[in-house]
Amino acid sequence: MSTAAASPNMNANLKQAQPSWGWFVALGIGLIVAGVIASANVFASTIASVIYVGVMMLVGAVLQFVHAFSSLGWKRRTMNILAAVFYAFASMVIVYDPLLSAVDISLVIGALLVGAGIARFISAFHDRSHGGWGWVAASGVATIAVGILILATWPTVGLWLLGMILAVDLISQGWGFLAFGFILKAKTQVG
Repeated sequence: MSTAAASPNMNANLKQAQPSWGWFVALGIGLIVAGVIASANVFASTIASVIYVGVMMLVGAVLQFVHAFSSLGWKRRTMNILAAVFYAFASMVIVYDPLLSAVDISLVIGALLVGAGIARFISAFHDRSHGGWGWVAASGVATIAVGILILATWPTVGLWLLGMILAVDLISQGWGFLAFGFILKAKTQVG
């Protein structure tokens, strides 16, 4: 779809959202406050995040178990029940020991960041003929460095990493909604 074709729809959507600019500002402020609260105790935020994930996995396991009885054939039903049981067991381990789970998750995050950074760097190196490949390579190196930093400070980093990710995400989302709300307000006053 071309930009010219998308513009009328985008302008119509913005005009429709303009009267709600205050709600976007309020949402932004609320998310920033939630992020600041989460950053006040990143350890508690980490534990709360892990418990939340574990509980949602348990809900998923129950839904998988219920779904298993709608499966046709005993083999498929048995495999679906087995998958639900394993998923439920994993969720109970997470909820039973959220601290250990947070530490384990931080190890996986660090390893995955190193892997993603290596893949991004190799991809950039193969695309040297394209402009901007150096920026992609640099971002790969930065991702590798963050992953190595997490792995080098493991297991201690597991006590605060997820809480910090949550806090940064909430604050950045809040600023985005806040800015969008003020942009809508400015467009309302101009138009």
